Formats: sequence, C-alpha cells, structure tokens
Amino acid sequence: MEILFVMTISLFPFALVILFAACYNKITDKKSRIPFDYARTARIPAFTLLQQHRDSSLDMLVYTLLSTLYFQLPFSLPTIAELLGFVDVSKNWLIYGIIFFAAAIYSLSKALRAFSKIRIARLGIEAEWAVSFALSKISDNRVRVFHDVQAPNFNIDHVLTFPGGVLAIETKGRRKPNVKNSKSSHKLTVEGEKIQFPHYTDTSTVEQAKRQADWLSKQLTQSTGMSVVASPVVVIPGWFIEYKQKPVIPIMNHNSLTKHYALSKKTVLDNSSLDRINHQLEALTMRGSDLF
Repeated sequence: MEILFVMTISLFPFALVILFAACYNKITDKKSRIPFDYARTARIPAFTLLQQHRDSSLDMLVYTLLSTLYFQLPFSLPTIAELLGFVDVSKNWLIYGIIFFAAAIYSLSKALRAFSKIRIARLGIEAEWAVSFALSKISDNRVRVFHDVQAPNFNIDHVLTFPGGVLAIETKGRRKPNVKNSKSSHKLTVEGEKIQFPHYTDTSTVEQAKRQADWLSKQLTQSTGMSVVASPVVVIPGWFIEYKQKPVIPIMNHNSLTKHYALSKKTVLDNSSLDRINHQLEALTMRGSDLF
C-alpha cells in the first residue's frame, strides 16, 4: 500500500492538469455552443483519415507523457518516500526501477507506432485533398462530387455523378523515394491489376476499388429502385503513370481526372435519375453525429 500512496502523490500534478482541462471544457460548453447541427453536415474530403490522424495524435501524446512519467518515477519515488517516511519503498528501488523502465520503453514504442500512423494518415489526407482540388475544377453543373461516402466497414474516398454514369474513386497516396538522378523514381508502371512502384508492387488496390464500386452499385440500385452501375477508378496523385498493359480499371494521376470523366459522351442517366442517385449519396455522406 505504501508504494501506491507514493505513486498517487507523484501523479497528483498530472491528475490536476487533466481535471482542470475537463472542468474548463465543461464550463465552456455551458456558456456557449455551436450554432448548427453537426450531424446534418456533410463529410469533407479525407474526413475518415482526419479522424484517424486525430486518434493517432492523441495516442502519441498519451504514450509520450506516460513514457516520460515512467522514466522519472524511479528517481522521484525514493525522494517522496523518504519525505513521507516510507523506508520500504526506498529499499525496493531497484525492483520498482526495472518495472517502470520496462513500462517506459513499452510506452515509448507505442508512441513511435502512433507517430508512424500519423505520417501515413497525413499522406492520405494530402492525397485526397489533391484529388478533391482536381475535382473542384469541373465546372459542369450536371456533375456532383461526394466525399468520404460511408459503407459498413469502409469508405469510398470520392464519388462523382454525371450524365455519363457514376465513378467510385479510390485515392492512394504513396511517397516517392529520394533517389538522385533517377528518372524512374517518379514513375510507376501499370500491368493489368498490378501497380509497380519503384520500391514495391501493389496488387490489392485494384481489387479494393472494384469491391467498393460493386458495393456502391448494389447500394444505389437497392435504394433508388433502378439499375445503377458505379465504375471504379484508382487515382494516385503526383506520379507519372506508364501503361505496360491495359489496366483492368482506369488508373490515373489526379490531373487526368477532369479529362477522364469527360470522355464519356453517352448519356446514361437523365436528370431525374441523377437527382435520385444524388439524394442517396447525400445520405451516405452525412456525418450523423457530433463526433470528430
């Protein structure tokens, strides 16, 4: 029990800060509130990734604080124990030191893992924003763009509707290797379902895009009462794409998006059909809660 009491004294400053933050937040919420309903706003581009970035940032902060705390506890415990007159705690310092150092290293490893997730999420966010910016340049008033369309266990990054059909766009952000004087460092090659980057081969993205488009087709067909086919598209911003073999589905740079949608001159969906599809997609992009 002595060690628990000494640890409580050691953790008191941290607990005080957390308590102060919680009280401040509660008092602020009582004085004012957001003047609109979160749930009735649409998801912005990369909304899911922004949530992941937030969660990983909080994890990194918590585990960094814990690792700092665990590292300093073996040194602060003897001092506090001596001031309180708990001799047994000081006698077992080596045992407590080993335990806390192990906990500190574990927490530090978790913080580094969270930092890695932050970097991955940041890349994905920037990629989706690049695609969103490219889509925003489409001036055709018959075109609608929806972001972060929600499915049961996944999300579709962007969905574009226009008289020529429905495009389900899967965005992939990939870093380029820093290789000096190498023309291949900015180039990827496409061969069927295989996407060959300079440093690895991607064989899953095409299948992922096809699965997501199939789900969207079934969802829209069921909800609108008419046959709707969503076409999958993979967009990889910032890369020069070379085609060694005709791809199974369109794979392109984000700057090619506006040209790709305009290639379909055939009118598949009239205004009434587009309105019904767009209404269902609006429902799939609503936030639905005030969580962020």
